[in-house]
Parts: sequence; C-alpha cells; structure tokens
Amino acid sequence: MNNNYYKETFTPQSGIDTITIWIHPSIISNYCHFHEYGDNNKAINLRYKKEINYRTQKLIRTNFLVDIQAEALDPNNDIYDQILNILCFLAFNGTLHCPQKRDICDLTNFYRINFDRLYALEKLDFYFDLRNDDMQLLGKPHPNYPNTRYSSVNPSVLKAYYRPERLRQKHNISYKDIDNMEYPARIEFSLCRENCKFLNMQNLAGTYENIFLRYLPFLARKWINYRREVVEVKERNIHYNHHLQQIIAVAGQRIPHYNFLLEAPIKPIPYKAAKKDEIDYNFISDFYSNI
Repeated sequence: MNNNYYKETFTPQSGIDTITIWIHPSIISNYCHFHEYGDNNKAINLRYKKEINYRTQKLIRTNFLVDIQAEALDPNNDIYDQILNILCFLAFNGTLHCPQKRDICDLTNFYRINFDRLYALEKLDFYFDLRNDDMQLLGKPHPNYPNTRYSSVNPSVLKAYYRPERLRQKHNISYKDIDNMEYPARIEFSLCRENCKFLNMQNLAGTYENIFLRYLPFLARKWINYRREVVEVKERNIHYNHHLQQIIAVAGQRIPHYNFLLEAPIKPIPYKAAKKDEIDYNFISDFYSNI
C-alpha cells in the first residue's frame, strides 16, 4: 500500500486525479482509522463526512470515504482491480471486517461480485496539465480560492487553477520540485453523484486510456457547457496533452451518445428499508460483517 507510482509534482499530463469510494458503515471494523478531514498529503486517505439536513441542521448520517489519489494508481493497469486491491488491504489491516480463513483472491472476488452492496463510487476527477502560458483563467475569482475558477453549476463540474500555490500550502513538497514542474497549470473535471449519473464502478474497468475514452463524450459536453466561464486554452499549442485535445476536438463536432457508460446503481444507504419490489440493500453488508 506504500506503492506510489508518481510524485505529486511529476504525474503524467493527463489522468485520474482522485477516486473516492463510499464504504457501507456495517463493514467497518475500526472507525478510528477515519478522520474528519483525513490527510490530503497521503496517496490513500481515509476520512468521514457528516451529512447534514441544511434546513433543520440535524445530522442525517456519517459517510465513510477513501480517497485514492493519482500517485497511488498505475494508469497502464486495470484501475478497477487496483481499487479492489486497496479495499482488500483495508480489510487485512483491520480497517474493514475481514472474513476468517479467506485469502486475497477470495476477498477480491467477493468484493467484485458484491461491490454495489458494500461500496459506491462517490467521486471521480479527471485532470489535464498544461504549461502556464497555454492556459488563462476566465471569470470572477472565488473569494476563498482566488487562484481557481469554477463552473457555475453546483457542485462545480469544471475548474481550472495553477498548481504551485496549492502545493506550497501543503508543506510536504520541496519548493525546488514545485518550481521545476513543466506543466503547472491544471484543468479538472470533477464528477460526483449530483452532476454525473454515470458513477458506476464498471466504468473504471481497464486502463486509464479505456476509462478516458468511455467518458470522452460526457467530458466534451461539459467542456462545451462551461469552458467559457472557466478557462481559455491555446489549442494549437497543447500537442503535448493529446487527451485534452481529444476533448476539444469532440466538443467541436456532433457529440456521440454515452453508449459506453453505465449508469450508477442505487447507493446502498444503511438502515433504509426496502420498498415493494426492491432488494434489501443491507442484507449483503450484514451478512459480510458477520462472516
């Protein structure tokens, strides 16, 4: 689990920045491993987030999450398999319940078959890095983050910023490494359940290239909708980031349907009673936690 494939300042020009997995609380063995803000300096970060009813200000539930950063993922190998391996590690290190007398192959297969009853894909971020001179921020700066521009939709699906200022604030990277970054400008597509209905783990099967091509029409549509309020790119200069070039090219023609994207399954919210003709979504998690 200490395998970091990249330094944060020297990741590929394009990739998946963060994958966030929601964990069913029934299968958690050690809640003290999760912290309110976690540690964003780690490639794999365990945190919890309180879900509040903003009208009554009462607690609805506490959500437990694992953030998997780009540094922890090998883009040339199957991303879904790598996530399953990380979840298996969390079982074997005592964070999650671990069935006795089960090896990693058994547990991986169990997670793969029952993923949508134990976990949920909560968030998926794509990033595209550019040289400073090839990107210009548009629109009004955010009052809390003047170095960043966000699309108007809430939650924001497209944002752009210059990385050095953020990286210096983390205090875990040398200024020399930050100053030596060749591509310090970043564009991100931040997909969550409120702005994307295609957060299905099956969409993360395969390499980064496979995943990018599945989401390409969706990203192109968001680029059309929001780029004019977020960022301007010198399109002729960005030959070094062919993935962003593909998004721009697809956005300039008739965008195909999202035929290769599966819609997100129902989230296995704990303690929610099954309605008529619905599956009891807590059955598998209760079964697993008692093995």
